[in-house]
Amino acid sequence: MKPRVFFLVISSLMLAAYATPALARPLSFLTATPTDTTTATTTTTATTTASPSATAGPSATATPSSTGTATVDPSLSPTVTGSPTITVTGTLTETAEDDGSPTVTPTITPTPTPTGPPVVIPLIISQPTPPGYGPDIFPYNINPLTGLQVDDPALLERRPFAIKVVNYPRTVRPQSGLSLADNVYEYYMERGISRFIAVFYGNDAPRVGPIRSGRFFDEHIFRMYDAFFAFGYADERIADYFETLGDYWVQSLVLDPGENPQQCNPERPLWFCRDFGLVTYNNLFGNTAEMQRIVSRRSFGNHRPDLTGRRYAARPPAGGALALDVRVRFSIINYCKWDYDVASGRYLRYAETYGYADTSIEEYAPLIDAATGQHIAADNIVVLFTPYMFFVKTPTTEIVNVPLYGDGQAFVFRDGFAYPAVWVRPESGILQLYGLDGEIFPLKPGNTWFEVISTESTIVNGAIDWRFTHVMPPDPETPINVAGENAPWGIYDPVEVLGEDWQGGGD
Repeated sequence: MKPRVFFLVISSLMLAAYATPALARPLSFLTATPTDTTTATTTTTATTTASPSATAGPSATATPSSTGTATVDPSLSPTVTGSPTITVTGTLTETAEDDGSPTVTPTITPTPTPTGPPVVIPLIISQPTPPGYGPDIFPYNINPLTGLQVDDPALLERRPFAIKVVNYPRTVRPQSGLSLADNVYEYYMERGISRFIAVFYGNDAPRVGPIRSGRFFDEHIFRMYDAFFAFGYADERIADYFETLGDYWVQSLVLDPGENPQQCNPERPLWFCRDFGLVTYNNLFGNTAEMQRIVSRRSFGNHRPDLTGRRYAARPPAGGALALDVRVRFSIINYCKWDYDVASGRYLRYAETYGYADTSIEEYAPLIDAATGQHIAADNIVVLFTPYMFFVKTPTTEIVNVPLYGDGQAFVFRDGFAYPAVWVRPESGILQLYGLDGEIFPLKPGNTWFEVISTESTIVNGAIDWRFTHVMPPDPETPINVAGENAPWGIYDPVEVLGEDWQGGGD
């Protein structure tokens, strides 16, 4: 039986009627344990409190076990601020159709009577949960990064490709190939801009890019996914570090050869090519099928990696808060939003078109995949909180280290709802997500975008919208350059400068 989801339309004026200030406190759902229910009456409640902003608190602790559970301290959940309290109740009565299959007919009496632009709120009907997959066992033709069946199971018998894709300046948009990626990570790279690292496993993409340079954070992704890593080039300090990772990982790096660049031609696919029709240095693209063909000749060959660890379920769990609009701001000039689309059941990506000093003013345009013509969309959005620290911080250069180790706070958005969670990076394998009940959180089958922001970031929650603002650590009093004897600012001990928790760029 397929899950049934109904949507209630209420007035935006009705929302405003509830917008009375209250004392700031954590959302009640942050410490609640979601439970399934089979009652015929469903109530969806979002409770928030008014305050200008809030800062995510200390990391929660989750310890994975072989049974797929974790020990979580819900008192360490992040504090979220917002304003209105909304309660929507619908009485749901089951009837029988002529063919004998059950259906659910909602009887809804909203109060007050809606008068104004509608807001669509998803109401989840409790029914038996359809079977899903994971976290430990996946059939041979099910992609463990999406929980979906692939058209060609042979694609899963090889390692994924992680590819670095530029997101700024705005002239690089629309990018190519992102709609075909299984997972995409967006993180703050330097000087106010973000960049993507996209993971391709269940699909091949004939054109991905523009491809740009590698950073320390990328190592976390290609290690976790046991992936090949395609990038354009890297700062000398980062390239030198990559070369210390050992033969296996050095053989996993796929770098633009640079010499004799070839014009991109769909009739003659190449693993790397340049689109000289783009009047910009951001014109490097890749073809994942051609990349796979070439790297399979390398000494370590190709193989199917162990990518288990996530769980997928078509029906969202109970206990979520409304989340129809998710916004992530990396800086004044670089921000985005994800709007929940009722028709598709997915979040649609919109990118900023201008940066205002007054951050309350925002302009957006749909982010389209130039290769497929599709609006970039995500079945799941996961916001990860992790430390950020400066590796190099001088008047002319900023290199950031993002140590994605251990565990930390997260929020998962799916099907129009938000759920607090804990991310855990095991000793080997992909990042796992746990609910506050200690169980592995069920993602929606489909693709997932990860927004990686600092533990100093702020969270503001309104009635149906969520705003995350990335905050970098304060600038150091003395310029930092962990670069060796040729560093223009001298030699710095990274532990002395960055603290005892500094772990370099690798495992």
